[in-house]
Amino acid sequence: MNRSANLSEQIYCVDLAKNKFQVHAFSPGGECLQRLTLSRGKFDAFFKNAAHAGAWVVMEACASGHYWSRCFQARGYRTKLVPAQFVARQRIGNKTDGNDADAIFAVHRDPRVRPVPVKSPEQQDLCALHRVRELLVRQRTQYINQARGLLAERGCVAARGEGGMAHLLAQIARSTSADITPPLAELIQLLAAQIHALNAQIGGLETRLQDALAHSAVAQRVDSIFGVGTLTATAFAAEYDANLARFADARQFAASLGVTPSEDSSGERRRLGAITRRGNPYLRKLLVQCAQVILMHAATRQDALCVFARRLMERHKRRHTVIVALANRLARIIYAVIKHDTDYHPHGRAQPV
Repeated sequence: MNRSANLSEQIYCVDLAKNKFQVHAFSPGGECLQRLTLSRGKFDAFFKNAAHAGAWVVMEACASGHYWSRCFQARGYRTKLVPAQFVARQRIGNKTDGNDADAIFAVHRDPRVRPVPVKSPEQQDLCALHRVRELLVRQRTQYINQARGLLAERGCVAARGEGGMAHLLAQIARSTSADITPPLAELIQLLAAQIHALNAQIGGLETRLQDALAHSAVAQRVDSIFGVGTLTATAFAAEYDANLARFADARQFAASLGVTPSEDSSGERRRLGAITRRGNPYLRKLLVQCAQVILMHAATRQDALCVFARRLMERHKRRHTVIVALANRLARIIYAVIKHDTDYHPHGRAQPV
């Protein structure tokens, strides 16, 4: 085969990096035609070659994968992002850039692996809002826990969270104990100032998320589901937008989020275990929080989700089991409202358990 011919039919499997890129070119039949290690500048120049346009460029769905996919698509390439966890399973030998590129090709040829849709810059902006907010919330929790720990050593205790922190500050203000020394009080005030600043920053990000909800039809449809709020609605819009074509049905969508049981079956024996916890842990956490909200209101509401929750509780299911079942049901409803471009109908007929 002429290796210089039919460049547009080749498949370029790329192991992405910051400065050194591994590029392996394969024929449609699977023959490795070229193995290149390129610097960032040479990598960009290599794919500017018009003779390569129309070829497949396959990469892991990892850092910078969406950026490079958009760049290559603008130059006329066809791109494909494959899930990184499957690449690790296909790797033969040690972890090297060359072995990773070969593993990417193996995943590309596996028809069972669904590619990851390329995110737009707007979707990535919304994802970034969620990540930064989550970071600030985690930092706020660290400051509160540090203050609680320091004060617990001096006999001042209170509940967890911001309410407990406010109670501790009030205790310090009126305390006459010799254990609450001026140096300690000064340190606690320093932590309180940091918490106040973080609260202001988190509030600003949540305002931006409200604005994003107001401008996203997908997020508004998800937000129409009882128990779902701004965070969950905008998080699903950021991750999927309206692109759910890679999921055959709602069951596959729920499974991709890790809220379906793991399975260990053979022959006629079928054994189901705990949930798989696959996929995006942040989205799964939000689903569980929404399920907890639904369970809190299940006794007083008559919509389908609350009826479903009550029926599970009446069958003496454990609370955590009911929450996970609700999270699974929520994932399927989110799939339906996005897929069919419709709002949630809360009083629809409840599905059988």
